[in-house]
Amino acid sequence: MGRSFELRRITPPRHSLQGFTLIELLVVIALIALLMAILLPALGKARKSARMVMCENNMHQSAMAMTAYSTDFRGVMCTYSWQPGMAISRYADLNNNYDPSASFAHQSSDIARRMTGRGQDGFYTAFENRYVARNLWQLPVADGGYLGDSLPKPAKSCPEDRVTLLWQANPNDIDRVLATTGDPDPSSPQGFKRLLPFWSSYELTPYAYSPDSGAGIVWQLSGQPGYHHLYGNNGPPKFRARSFDAVLFPCQKVWLYDLFDRHTFKRDLWYAYKVAAQPLAFFDGSVSIRKTQDSNPGWEPGNPRGVFATSYQYYPVGSDSPTLSGQPSDTVQGFYRWTRGGLRGIDFGGKEYKLP
Repeated sequence: MGRSFELRRITPPRHSLQGFTLIELLVVIALIALLMAILLPALGKARKSARMVMCENNMHQSAMAMTAYSTDFRGVMCTYSWQPGMAISRYADLNNNYDPSASFAHQSSDIARRMTGRGQDGFYTAFENRYVARNLWQLPVADGGYLGDSLPKPAKSCPEDRVTLLWQANPNDIDRVLATTGDPDPSSPQGFKRLLPFWSSYELTPYAYSPDSGAGIVWQLSGQPGYHHLYGNNGPPKFRARSFDAVLFPCQKVWLYDLFDRHTFKRDLWYAYKVAAQPLAFFDGSVSIRKTQDSNPGWEPGNPRGVFATSYQYYPVGSDSPTLSGQPSDTVQGFYRWTRGGLRGIDFGGKEYKLP
């Protein structure tokens, strides 16, 4: 007995087209917000870590350029070399200076005029009352041919130091930039302000161009707003390039440092606070991140046999980061800025130098 089959067309059920409900949409938005809250801080930390690696690399390149300079110049450290009474500039207004600090300042103007080709238009005017060896060290390095053919060099600064990078990006328009960002040193002469595009975030320790102790040393000013940035002299200054032979512990003595910890704290922090940490370049060319609290406390160069370290007031002005205490000023120590024993001393990894 045969079976009969009836073919029927199967029609899929119809569903009404509906969008997300309000609750579903709110859940999706909440999940996206949660993911962003988790990922954005991690991305921010990754970017900050990358900038710190860039800073270490920039500092290492700076140390290598200065080391190459010293190698070619018989072990003399890279800094300014003009001395009082010299008349070696092609520009008459930069000759025959009365002391080493004025000689160094005029040498910086001479280098800027020659390397930028602006020697005749009066842009880089002469000045005398600023210590250019500290953060304008790249000018003599560039003049020796160790930074390439052009100035300024952004790679010689910290990528977190946005103000300095802005100066470097506008060497011919620095007056307008300062009017926009604010002048960090309103009392400084115009010739000094014009050199700010050649500024580096990294500062030379004073003993690279000043005696360790005795007459003519550099010492720390203190007690007034902004004085933490300033040095004074014990009598007529004796600025000159020092010899690498004077450095007894190259891998333990700081050569370059930043005035601010720009990487490890929640905001910029003055280097001399014990909780600060930053990349430091040593005299052997190495760079490592060190905590200030791990440094030896240092000394008072005007009292080399004293037991106390240099103590001064961090009294922020202008764009300086606020104090940790919230007070107008905090008392801090010098640490590796004022190494006990000067170039013969030790900042990290050993006991302080003892005078014989």
